[in-house]
Amino acid sequence: MIRQSPFRQTLNIYYLHVFCYDFIFGYAIFPAYFQLQGSSPELIGGILAFWAAGIIVFEIPTGLFSDLIDRRFLLILAPACKAICFLIWIFADGHVGYYFLGMAFWSLASALRTGSKEAWLYEHVSSHGRPGEYTTILGRERGIQDAATLLGAAIGGVFAGLNLQLAFWMSTIPLTVCAVSGGFLKDVRTVRLSTEATPISLVPGLLKSALQDYFSKPQVRYATLYIMLCVTCLSTLEDFNQLFLLAIKMPVWSIGITIAAMGAARALMSFFSGRFERLGWISWVFPALSGGALLASGFFPSAFALVALALAYILIAPLLVLSMSRFQHAIASTSRATSTSLMSMLIESLSVVFNVLIAILFSVLTVIETYQVCGLYLVVFALWDWFQTRPKTGSS
Repeated sequence: MIRQSPFRQTLNIYYLHVFCYDFIFGYAIFPAYFQLQGSSPELIGGILAFWAAGIIVFEIPTGLFSDLIDRRFLLILAPACKAICFLIWIFADGHVGYYFLGMAFWSLASALRTGSKEAWLYEHVSSHGRPGEYTTILGRERGIQDAATLLGAAIGGVFAGLNLQLAFWMSTIPLTVCAVSGGFLKDVRTVRLSTEATPISLVPGLLKSALQDYFSKPQVRYATLYIMLCVTCLSTLEDFNQLFLLAIKMPVWSIGITIAAMGAARALMSFFSGRFERLGWISWVFPALSGGALLASGFFPSAFALVALALAYILIAPLLVLSMSRFQHAIASTSRATSTSLMSMLIESLSVVFNVLIAILFSVLTVIETYQVCGLYLVVFALWDWFQTRPKTGSS
């Protein structure tokens, strides 16, 4: 039997941590749960908006917290907060205030994890002298995360068929495993943290360092803008894919199967994202392909429209992984979690804007036309990215 190195052993625990955080059976039913308990669609939209707003509020404080203390504490606390959310919903008994309270814990869980998880992974890889493997490892992590989400939703539907609350109860099991595994993810900064004071007085320095990343490093600004303007657009649009499938006359019974198939393909694309790292041209070619296909989707039969949607949905995976890798390689080590949380806050803020804009488009256009407008936007973005990254001629 081949014994794994400590590096690989810890990495496998990390993969388990990532899988269990999103292996959630409640994903399959929580909006429907609210509605069946008497909430209106408008109120459900408000709850989801509250979730995004909560992340925006919590991101910077939790990023700073992560840079000041052992990251393991936050990797344990995040799944615990998410489990508390589900427990609150179980006992809410139709009281709307408890739905918002539970979502606040979920927002806190997401914010606690954002900077800490990304920072921990990069520091673990770098501390073992393997920064060149970071993109490959990050891609595998994203693939595992997508697979966990799909599998959890599929099994969650079975639990929900027996009892809606059972899906929430069962979700606390993988979250408990996630919290326990987080305790084994040693913070490689432990020596520094145990020998240096980390008072609150360090907060201004961490904020200054994070802001300097953005003002002095073009790669940081580019990676953040790329994720905000391209990846966030596609990921926001993804929330409306069921409406698109209905608009192209897909049978209702086939929608879940279709989305699951596209999700599996995206998980595979995420898993192998590292193989695209040396292909710089995909940063504009993939958005151009996705946008062009969506733009043309309304002019061709439904089969082509389905392919267009799948293309946009699947090609987002390597774009996110490669952009995040570029970001982590560029930022300062002392404020890594704070800088990452700042990026996440900006992304969530723009996600809210994209949601509002898409809702406005739905009020004046059909679903297909709205997707075509988003496709045109992606083509324009691809041209902008090509202009930014093309080889400059005539320079010495």
